[in-house]
Amino acid sequence: MSARKNALIIGGGSGMGRAASEALLQQGYFIHVADLDTDACRAWAASLGVDEERVRVFHVDIASSALVADLFSELRKNCEQLDLMVHAAAILGNTAFIEDLDDDAWHQMMRINLDGVFFCCREAVRWMKACRSGRIILFSSVASLTPTPGALPYSTAKGGVNMLGKTLAKEVARYNIQVNIIAPGYIETPMLDNMPEGFLDHILKKTPQGRLGTPKEVAALVSYLASDEAGFFTGQVFSPNGGLVI
Repeated sequence: MSARKNALIIGGGSGMGRAASEALLQQGYFIHVADLDTDACRAWAASLGVDEERVRVFHVDIASSALVADLFSELRKNCEQLDLMVHAAAILGNTAFIEDLDDDAWHQMMRINLDGVFFCCREAVRWMKACRSGRIILFSSVASLTPTPGALPYSTAKGGVNMLGKTLAKEVARYNIQVNIIAPGYIETPMLDNMPEGFLDHILKKTPQGRLGTPKEVAALVSYLASDEAGFFTGQVFSPNGGLVI
């Protein structure tokens, strides 16, 4: 087993994915960030002041199984093994009720928020299985835990991520691979910028702690699940949501 710990963060260019990347870097991981916006990722990586080999940036469109396979092939050229994959990439989409949803909006949501997770998990497991070791952390959403009117495609896809992660955890446990899911509540990220007017005020009133979460709080959970102390956790859904859903 390699002494160097490699972590691949899908969607690590902003928000919770970026915070997770920074936290894992502090844990000693070599970080491989895959994102659509590679320019922003490289600017962020340069600002960290660490050796270039500690943070590498890759372009990927997770909606394409071929491009995901290419990403993993490129990683294998420089990494003996993949110790951790964090999948944080997602789109939110527009608020709409079912009668106003068209086929394209539905399929785009599924392609990115569910198919993309499947494509990445499939490649990660193939690699980790050969090494008989690895951890996978998937991001779903609090919207997967409670009905969220107006977000039917998003909630459906994220619910699928939960079951994908749980089922996968049972499939791969015998290979010493752990799979867990984080279902964040409403977190201060750019994804919230397109929420309908008044929606966040409504959420804050319903949240017992009365505030939004921070990316660093979610990243702390990623750090724990990636640590040696979390060796007995697999197939679990963890939801940092301020008490919104209990």
